[in-house]
Amino acid sequence: MKRLVISSLGAKGLLYAAAVLLLTEGCFSSPFKSRTTTVFGTVTDNDTKLPVDSVQIMITGGKGGVASNADELKIIYTDKQGYYSTTIDVPNSYHKITVLNRYFDKLKYTLKYRGYFSYKDRNRIDYCCPAEIGSKTQYDFMMLPK
Repeated sequence: MKRLVISSLGAKGLLYAAAVLLLTEGCFSSPFKSRTTTVFGTVTDNDTKLPVDSVQIMITGGKGGVASNADELKIIYTDKQGYYSTTIDVPNSYHKITVLNRYFDKLKYTLKYRGYFSYKDRNRIDYCCPAEIGSKTQYDFMMLPK
């Protein structure tokens, strides 16, 4: 009987250790994984389907938990075809990056649009817009006219 109790405590300990490892997996960056990250996509008007040029796209990096501040890593703008693309080497101190459509940076877009729909790898999403470090991610934005 004692043997069974010791075995079950050992199994619980092993399960606890496995859970801790899984929960903290994203907290530590592997020194062998590439941190080169590419984000690209288009910004178009939802009604006209025409490209929207000169929209600011900001890439931010987060160092901490859920409520931590994000640092600006790079700012780019869409071209005449509404296209943007950038590749950055994300510093090791960042654990997550986010792609932001900052259309409200220009008054003419603030007056014209009320927001946007987001698409990740061509699928509409309800959240926006994390990108995996070391990968290539497409985010397209459909601007919603007022």
